Amino acid sequence: MTDLLTGLMSRHQLHIALPELAAEARPAKPLTLLLLKLRDFELWQGRLTPLAADHLLKITADIISNTAPRSAMCARWSDSIFAILLSSTPLWQAESLAEEIREAAAATSIPAIFDYQGMALDFCYGAACSPPVEHTRLPAAAEEQLRHAEGGIFAELMLSAPPLPDVPTLNAYIHLASRYMASGDPYLRRHSQMTASYALEIGRRLGFSAAQQDELRIAAALADIAMAESAGAALHKPGPLTLSEYKRIQRHPILAAQLCESLFLPQSTVNIVRWHHENLDGSGYPDGLSAEDIPLDASVLGAASAFSAMLLPRPYRPAKKIFAAKAAMKSDYWPEIVLRELKAIV
Repeated sequence: MTDLLTGLMSRHQLHIALPELAAEARPAKPLTLLLLKLRDFELWQGRLTPLAADHLLKITADIISNTAPRSAMCARWSDSIFAILLSSTPLWQAESLAEEIREAAAATSIPAIFDYQGMALDFCYGAACSPPVEHTRLPAAAEEQLRHAEGGIFAELMLSAPPLPDVPTLNAYIHLASRYMASGDPYLRRHSQMTASYALEIGRRLGFSAAQQDELRIAAALADIAMAESAGAALHKPGPLTLSEYKRIQRHPILAAQLCESLFLPQSTVNIVRWHHENLDGSGYPDGLSAEDIPLDASVLGAASAFSAMLLPRPYRPAKKIFAAKAAMKSDYWPEIVLRELKAIV
């Protein structure tokens, strides 16, 4: 029942638990299975002694069990593949956990016996949930995403909001997302409002079509919807951020993009949300895109977001004056045509 090498559950024990837990799973509380494979282990295995290879797997198991939540069931699936069974956990949370495990692995010092091999601990991973997210369950799937991303506030708003007659589901979610921002963190609320206002005006001046402006409006409404959950206490930290805190903040576009995908928004909208913090010189996040790889509408939203942030006071600095904020907008980060129109409207 227990894997003798790693001390984790065995695959057999996991298979015994699966049917019972799957029977209890519901769309709002799915059962998610996360599989992680130690990258390049087969290559290392050919170069290491059996004892050293076993030791490497023990280190890997410790990283996984120490990072996973206590309620999770961690098992050795096979050789260098590990499994984590997560109850009441949507896919995006499982994938977020996988990224945390990858970060923990990258920060782990492996014994000197492995140094000459040039090894770096990393994982490739995949996840599946039961019951699966189906197109017919769009409202429930989207509600569950937001319930977790916003600590339950969104779900409460959804239950308390009056029905919106003849309003498409998508517009209803934008309406409720706006209501969340209005009743949540004051800084995020004001920042979201200012960003949307600047972005839409820049888009109008750049000649965006009505459809493009609608897409920009949707992206602006949802771009920072996961910021509070992603950043945690770092959002209002009075001093410099640690590397770990900065990486957590960098995850918010990914979580927001996953939310957009759960709403089955067009891929172009998902891309605006995911890439609105990318910079022309490649210094942005989360994917380090540069130059022509960044869609223009994502640059519009990103420039509006950065400019709005500078005009608002933060615990670690006062608000900038408009002339100082305009001077700080760099052409290394955003296209000149975007900066030109932004500076023309302020």
